[in-house]
Amino acid sequence: MLTSIQILLGIWRATLTLPDAPLPFNFEMKQQQGKYIMEIINGDEHILVDEITFKDDSMLVHLPVFDSEFRLKINTGKMHGVWINNARKEKPQIEFNAEYGNASRFIATTVTNINVSGRWETYLDAGTSDSSLAIGVFEQSKQNVKGTFLTESGDHRYLSGIVNGDTLWLSTFDGSHCWLYRGIISGNEMNGTFWSGNHAKSNWRAKRNDNIELPDANNITRVTSQLKFIFPDVDSNLISITDQRFKNKVVLLQIMGTWCPNCLDETSYFVEYYNKHHQEGLEIIGLVFEKTTDFNKAATNVKRLQQRYAIPYPLLIAGSTGKDAVVTALPGITNFISYPTTIFINRKGEAIKAHAGFSGPATGKEFEIYKKEFNTTMQQLLH
Repeated sequence: MLTSIQILLGIWRATLTLPDAPLPFNFEMKQQQGKYIMEIINGDEHILVDEITFKDDSMLVHLPVFDSEFRLKINTGKMHGVWINNARKEKPQIEFNAEYGNASRFIATTVTNINVSGRWETYLDAGTSDSSLAIGVFEQSKQNVKGTFLTESGDHRYLSGIVNGDTLWLSTFDGSHCWLYRGIISGNEMNGTFWSGNHAKSNWRAKRNDNIELPDANNITRVTSQLKFIFPDVDSNLISITDQRFKNKVVLLQIMGTWCPNCLDETSYFVEYYNKHHQEGLEIIGLVFEKTTDFNKAATNVKRLQQRYAIPYPLLIAGSTGKDAVVTALPGITNFISYPTTIFINRKGEAIKAHAGFSGPATGKEFEIYKKEFNTTMQQLLH
């Protein structure tokens, strides 16, 4: 171990200081092969953080894939410092505090007889012109709650929290998302507040509705039958959909970004599927849109992603995430709404459909439905 700092091993409770309320999450400190590692916990999700360095009494923690970091001072059973999101230009720093030995995420102060399990028809940005439909899906055991919100552009990933009296509290932190939710429950309705880091705050409202569904993700974004493009990979090699390696192959175009947690969930699924079915004539091309116009910076981000997920298919740097970036880079796509979006291309080179968003493993049943539909489509294309 290359540090004299002694960090207590086990569970810690951290808080990020947002306006009006702290965002809590848990992590576990471990040692592997003489090195400290951190494991961030969001319900069923455990994020391994192994890029940790030390200087004097300070610890620098570089979050995996995402361009963000903790800069912390260590004092026995306490940590203090900041979380810095380098992808943000405004308000990139949030105060961080942690204490050892507290496994609670939120602190329950009032018992409850309320159970929020089920589906909730939800309107994010309620009362504004940006209001949009989401579906809250929750499971509650005693006062503990886990779940997510489903949206047209993907899920809000792993949310974890409690019902404290008449109030639902949920949070998630994964190095990119820094999200806190509060919902005041009245019968079968909720009125809530949502914080995204220290830069955004909005209202939401919800009501129980076990039959609520989102629009079909296959009928939102449209694509012409023929798509043509040429973009560089991380080594500046130009790659085109018309290259010989893609001829007579089934091709998935994965429109994504390294900053997008739903894209990473999808990448994990695609890597496994590719490794099983590549020999059947499957190719995947990742078209990456980054929050930077600096090619070298974008390439560094993409290389970290490739290494972390052992991605065997090419990732091309297609542009930055400016307004209408995707439809400008890929003429033939209309009504693009979401990172990620997947385009399915048959062996004739024809785009047959686009799937907006990704319902990942945090969604439970929706993820199983997605996989079943995806497998059916792919088997039809491959055979």
